Amino acid sequence: MLAKRRLLLAVASALSLLMAATAPMAAGYKEAAPSPLRQAGLLRVKDIAANGATNKGPIVAVGWHEGSKPGQLYLAFSTDGGKDYRRTNGNLRRYRIVGDTKLGMSLAICAGKVWVGSTFKDAGSGATRVFLTSRTIGGGASQAFVTPGDGRRVRDVSVACVGNKLLAIGWLEKKDGQNRTRLVLRSTESAAVEPAIEKKYKFGPAQFKSGIAVAGTPAAALVAWVDDGNLRLKRFDVSADDASDVTSGPPSTVAWRDVTGPQMAARGKKVALAFSDAGKAKAKLSSDLGASFGEVNVLARPGSIKAPTKVYSADVIGDRVVIEFGVNRKGVITPTRLQSTDGGGSWGERTFGHIGARMGALLKKKGKAPLLMEAWHNNAPKTGADTFRAKYETP
Repeated sequence: MLAKRRLLLAVASALSLLMAATAPMAAGYKEAAPSPLRQAGLLRVKDIAANGATNKGPIVAVGWHEGSKPGQLYLAFSTDGGKDYRRTNGNLRRYRIVGDTKLGMSLAICAGKVWVGSTFKDAGSGATRVFLTSRTIGGGASQAFVTPGDGRRVRDVSVACVGNKLLAIGWLEKKDGQNRTRLVLRSTESAAVEPAIEKKYKFGPAQFKSGIAVAGTPAAALVAWVDDGNLRLKRFDVSADDASDVTSGPPSTVAWRDVTGPQMAARGKKVALAFSDAGKAKAKLSSDLGASFGEVNVLARPGSIKAPTKVYSADVIGDRVVIEFGVNRKGVITPTRLQSTDGGGSWGERTFGHIGARMGALLKKKGKAPLLMEAWHNNAPKTGADTFRAKYETP
């Protein structure tokens, strides 16, 4: 009997060693410097982007709203893979961004620049315009209006890089009694420089307050928007030989019913499209650049049309998909990260205890697995001071 027990212990020990040897090492997360990035009476994370590199390392950019009545939009970026957002003098690398704080901002990184799309509101007429900022890494900023001041109303500006040759700028627009979706594809000269390539598109109709998402790869720009509760998608294919050669087909319908707030990412042939459907967080994945999508993934069942679970961000690289959202349980919001490492075959969930939105972006290093960058704000009503923080994943 004793010999049998010893044999069982030996087998269990051998299996344990085998599992330890074959199991992948768990990645860790570290907080970026400074910690926190900011502390103020009101802070709200608006976007995060990760792409490109300098001689120091990969570029990660974060955008946020700071202060009230009306406050100010800000941008900060890291050139070492999200580890440190400070200048050499130790101060936060922070830049003011022109834009309506209520309507937020969208970030993209390519061609050695951080791009920011925002909405400028005319204080007198109340009309709004699409505003574009480019900040060259190691250089200065450049700014320009994308739309004229003709009384139209715009909102939900979304920007994405189409490789390093084109920038895609999408927004929702109300003009002459019509609500529609707009897209501009422009070459990546600085914002104030007249682009060598500029193509303008309008399509729709669109629900003016239901959101828009733009994503890009070197081969295509994709636009997702909502029309009569249905999630629509349109793809613009870009020639590898001539970036001015752009073709597109008719839009497709990806989801039905009561869709709002789409978030989208595209890398290679993979597309991740997340949204709120009748208040529930859902996602669909594509492996052919949006030509078709698999079955819907229900990310969170809590939520209703009046109190929806809101998707904050989505990203995809290869088989890794990361979607961040706020689960709404009768008005109590729980920040949640859901991710898959097998292309949506299975999902792992983690919830967070802070109060406020949390956003993530995947960073791809050549020859290495993608790493997750995150930014979030924590509302602290008892202390009267919010904090804004960022983390980076370690291999």
